[in-house]
Amino acid sequence: MAVNATASSRTPVAGAARWAHENLFSSVANSVLTVGSIALMAFLVYQVGRFVLVSADWQVVETNRRLFFIGRFPDAELWRVWVIVYMVSGLAGVTLGLWSRLPWLAWPVLGLALVPVFLLIGGGEVALLTAGSVALFTLAYLAARTWVVRGRSVSWPRNIALLGWLLSFAVTMYLLSAVDSRLWGGLLLTMILAVVGIVASFPFGVLLALGRASTFPVIRLFCTLYIEVVRGIPLVIVLFMAFFFLPLMLEADRSMLGLPVTGIDLDVVQRAMIALTMFSAAYVAEIVRGGLQIVPRGQVEAAEALGLGTARILGLIVLPQALRAVIPALVGQFISLFKDTSLVLIMGLTELLAAARIVTAQQDFIGKQAESLLFVALIYWLIAFSMSRASQRLEQTLGVGER
Repeated sequence: MAVNATASSRTPVAGAARWAHENLFSSVANSVLTVGSIALMAFLVYQVGRFVLVSADWQVVETNRRLFFIGRFPDAELWRVWVIVYMVSGLAGVTLGLWSRLPWLAWPVLGLALVPVFLLIGGGEVALLTAGSVALFTLAYLAARTWVVRGRSVSWPRNIALLGWLLSFAVTMYLLSAVDSRLWGGLLLTMILAVVGIVASFPFGVLLALGRASTFPVIRLFCTLYIEVVRGIPLVIVLFMAFFFLPLMLEADRSMLGLPVTGIDLDVVQRAMIALTMFSAAYVAEIVRGGLQIVPRGQVEAAEALGLGTARILGLIVLPQALRAVIPALVGQFISLFKDTSLVLIMGLTELLAAARIVTAQQDFIGKQAESLLFVALIYWLIAFSMSRASQRLEQTLGVGER
């Protein structure tokens, strides 16, 4: 009987009961908190589910689907957007297949499960093209996972995937450059602003961090002033300055140099890109500076004793350790930058949040703010959550906090 009791205590049910008793119901106070928390969560889930499935009128999303995703992008140039979608879908499938540890069918099943959603909110050609992109993602993921499971080398496929992402950024900007940026909008504009801001602010921020740690007084003073001034003012002010003063500053500079001032015309999207890059770079610089401080001085001195130059010391010893240590903070800043792109609506740009405001101003959908804002919030959350999960996967790969 004792043996049977011991065996039964090792069952999953018994283990779960023991864990619940120790962590959730260990005292009267903990039991009250547990029951209250469960009741509150159940109430919130019920209310949200009831609104989403019963009360909400999702016609506002279906009718304005195009405005939410691409704004006023011209019909004749839509093939450029679909080329970008298919390119990103294939790269995303390969990347998840090479880096993910989830079971084989986890991501493909999730991707295929989204097809009915696209069929509901889309129709005809849009649904077919979207389902095709999901199928491409699934096939790319399965191919990459097959390569990994068979024990083949993943170092060079991963390098090719990273190179593919860099090239995809260049191809995307080339394809979109043929269309007036004032016609970009919705999720397309939000993603372009976020990606450009992240890609451009990272190297700029690293240079600012190195400049602030420099032994040259002039460089250190300039970088310190830039970082402290930019971090001390709101992003809204930076956007306004880029909108009103940046063209005037460029014209003044060319006049002082004796160059013609005609032909200087930075469009609004380019000004927003510059403002977001300048603002985010200051925060990236402070994050990287914190990482530089954890590198022991003895390693630098040892490298100098071996005859390594400053560039090789920074590139091979200091920066790899510093950037590895601040990955969570960097990704947090990039997620914040992605959400801050919603502020460009003050510049007259129709990004994702501005599209939601325009939709609710239509006569047929007045009072439908909850549906449109919930849809936009879901998109923001999905992208931010994906960035967070990718960061955690990168931390596990690099062993951040373990060694």
